[in-house]
Amino acid sequence: MQDTLTQLAQHHRDSKKFVQKIKETAEKRFGLEFWKAWDIHIVPVLSEKPKIADFGCGPGMLLEYLRARYSQAELIGVEYAPYMLEELDSSRYQVIEHDLNKANLPIADNSLDAITSIFCIHEMIQPIRLLESIHRCLKPGGRCFIIDWERESLESYVAEQTTDDLFDKNVSDETLGDMFTHFMEHNRYTFSDLLWLFEQTGFTVLENRRFQKDRFRRWCIMAS
Repeated sequence: MQDTLTQLAQHHRDSKKFVQKIKETAEKRFGLEFWKAWDIHIVPVLSEKPKIADFGCGPGMLLEYLRARYSQAELIGVEYAPYMLEELDSSRYQVIEHDLNKANLPIADNSLDAITSIFCIHEMIQPIRLLESIHRCLKPGGRCFIIDWERESLESYVAEQTTDDLFDKNVSDETLGDMFTHFMEHNRYTFSDLLWLFEQTGFTVLENRRFQKDRFRRWCIMAS
């Protein structure tokens, strides 16, 4: 299996541009709809001084929003890509460098009120260790928000991602290779794949909702 850092570097392409894109689009990802769902599903299980972790936290944009909402919270960001770790502010939350494809994440059992994992699963060749870590770290009844790509047709994916004519005989091999590689990565898992994985790793699904032209799905899962 390909080394995780190599895989992430290939998937993210230009790391500086990717980090900047994540920052620029954070407000859209974590907009009114996200926080409405958060208030419904996550707020009811938060303790007075909540412990919340973001698994695959990237440059820490969601952690900053959470810090603004919960000044007394204990926040944890888990990340592995070095160009993301460089962006994280350990004075505002705990930063853990860890490959989520592997076990032994250094967070105590049954210690977290809530976990988020945003656009992380599709980057993983196997997400079972991630889901096992989420289940182990959540308090009984704790909840996790997962947002990720849902498999779509090649035609609709290409239409969304590029204006290039991939059937033009002059299109470069690099362009074709890049498009199909990212199609396979972004469309790694179907709805039923993820539902099965959640059930097999001990979760109850409280919500699953498609959004943004049905390209993405938001899940709220509870440790059962």
